[in-house]
Amino acid sequence: MSAAGRAKKVWDSLKGLIVAVVIVLAFIGALWLYAGVWPPLVVVESNSMQHSDTRSYIGVIDTGDLVILKQVGSSSEVRPYLESYPSGYSTYSELGDVIVYRPLGSDTRTPIIHRAVCRVEYNSTGGGFDVPALRSIPADMWTVKGDARTWYDIRGTLVLYDMGFNQVEVRINFTTMLSNFAATHIAPHGGFITLGDNNRGVVDQSSIGGVCWRPVQDDWINGVARGEIPWFGLIKLYVNGQASQVPIPSNSQTNLLISLGLIIGVPIAIDITTLVLERRGVDVWGRVRQALHLPPKKEEEPEEKAVEEKPKGGKKASSSQKKGGSQQGKGSGSKKKGKR
Repeated sequence: MSAAGRAKKVWDSLKGLIVAVVIVLAFIGALWLYAGVWPPLVVVESNSMQHSDTRSYIGVIDTGDLVILKQVGSSSEVRPYLESYPSGYSTYSELGDVIVYRPLGSDTRTPIIHRAVCRVEYNSTGGGFDVPALRSIPADMWTVKGDARTWYDIRGTLVLYDMGFNQVEVRINFTTMLSNFAATHIAPHGGFITLGDNNRGVVDQSSIGGVCWRPVQDDWINGVARGEIPWFGLIKLYVNGQASQVPIPSNSQTNLLISLGLIIGVPIAIDITTLVLERRGVDVWGRVRQALHLPPKKEEEPEEKAVEEKPKGGKKASSSQKKGGSQQGKGSGSKKKGKR
C-alpha cells in the first residue's frame, strides 16, 4: 500500500472521533458565549428545587439535572416571584426567576440554586425593610405580624400565603434578620430573599446558621437559570460518590441509562446497517446525497500496479532461449577445433 493509501486509511479511522470532539467543543463554546460565565452549566446536587420527592420532571429542576446559566448585568434583570405575579411570568413551572448565587459572597462554599421570592430594600430612615412588590399583589396574599401591615419599613414578620406549587405559607422574619445584623456588626443591606421550591416555605434567610442569613446582593449572583439538560448531571454525582448522599428520583436514573444507550447505540446501529446494505450493493449515503442535492462521492482511484521494466533492445529472453543460445555457442566451438 502506498503512503497516500495508508494516510487515507488512518484519516478514515480517526475522522469520526475528530468530528465528535469538534462538535462537543463547538457546543460548549456556544454555551459559554450565550451564558457569559464559566462554567455555563451547573449540576443540581440536592432535591431543594424538586416538585416531587419521588419523581423528576422535564421543566422542573431536579437532582442530577444540568442547569444552563445566563449572566446578569444588574439585579433589575432578575424577576422574583412576587414581581412576576401580575404578569404570570414563570420559569421551571413556577413564578419568577431561579438564580445561582454564592452564599454570603463566599467563593469557598457551594453555590445555591434557588428561586428569588422578592427584592427587599433596607429603609435607613425607619430601620426596617421595604418590599415594593407587595403593592402589586392581592391583599389577601400577604400580611405582616408584629408590625403595621404595610409594604414599607417592615420590622416584623412578612407572611406570604399559598406560595408555590405546594401552596405553602412563607415567613420572612425581618426582626430576626435585623438582630443578626446587629449581633455581627454588619450594616443592614437589601437584596433578594430566596427559597427552594421544595423547602416547605423556609427561606434561605431564616436564621444566622442557615443557607444564607443575609439578603442576596447583586455581586453574589453567578447567573440566572435559563435552561436544563435533564439527568446527565447524575454522572458527576456518581463519579464523586455524592449519589448515595442525596435522594435521586428513580425515573431520573432510568432516563439517564436510556439516553446513554441511545447516544451510544444509535451510531453503532447506523454503521452496522450501512455496512450490511453496502455489501448488498445499496449505497445508502449516495441516496442521502442525492436527496439533499449534494455532489456524488468521488470514486477511489485504484493503486497503480508495479510494471516490470523491459530490457533494452526488445523483449526479455526466456530461460529456454538463453539455454539454447549457450548450447549453440558450444557446438560452434567444437566445429572450429575439428577443422584444425
